[in-house]
Amino acid sequence: MLKNYLLLAIGCLIMGQCLAQPSKQTPPASSSGVLGFVDGLPWMQPGATVVEKPKKLSLESDSALAANMTRDLRKNIGIALQTFMPFQFKYAMLLNESVEKVSNVVLYRTIDEWYGTRYRYGGTTARGIDCSAFMQVLSSYAFGWMLPRTAREQYSSMIAIKKEDLREGDFVFFNTRGGVSHVGMYLQNNKFVHSSSSRGVNIGDLADPYWRARFLGAKRVPSSAPNFSGLLP
Repeated sequence: MLKNYLLLAIGCLIMGQCLAQPSKQTPPASSSGVLGFVDGLPWMQPGATVVEKPKKLSLESDSALAANMTRDLRKNIGIALQTFMPFQFKYAMLLNESVEKVSNVVLYRTIDEWYGTRYRYGGTTARGIDCSAFMQVLSSYAFGWMLPRTAREQYSSMIAIKKEDLREGDFVFFNTRGGVSHVGMYLQNNKFVHSSSSRGVNIGDLADPYWRARFLGAKRVPSSAPNFSGLLP
């Protein structure tokens, strides 16, 4: 998306330079002494009376269109560069969403720190982690939730929701080897983050045939669930 902004900025700058240069075209003559208008600028015969002072069109001119376009473009680029972090652009692309929607900085920073960590059954560290342990880590850092250890326990501790009601921070459960055996956290645009046995911590897609065939249900942490905020002084 930042690349698109920069390409658009270059295009606008080129357009501004073109607008600022007088046309080389010789305009047709008129009976009033004014040769007519070319590119919005009045052309005159030598000695003719000035009817309208020519306006200099550029990116900083009083042309409302050019000025507004430039101002909005610079504002958008400025906000993007000053407000968003590199990992937010990364996950905006992975989720096929606008960077503005990757707003939970703690959540996506935590995902980024663990991204690519290999899967290890029963693992709970950066040397290897399984799906439910990763959900514990991600939930505690990003939301302060205290989840049970296994995928089945996590499934039982949450409330069921409709798949179409999924929102960022909800959980998706799958049957990969009998019963509730895999869990991930829903993000946006049908995407979820999880630790898979084949790829480790990565982004999955609910529309993928493999996950669609094994989908068991969507769950949400109840408001009454234990959290770390109650342990703070």
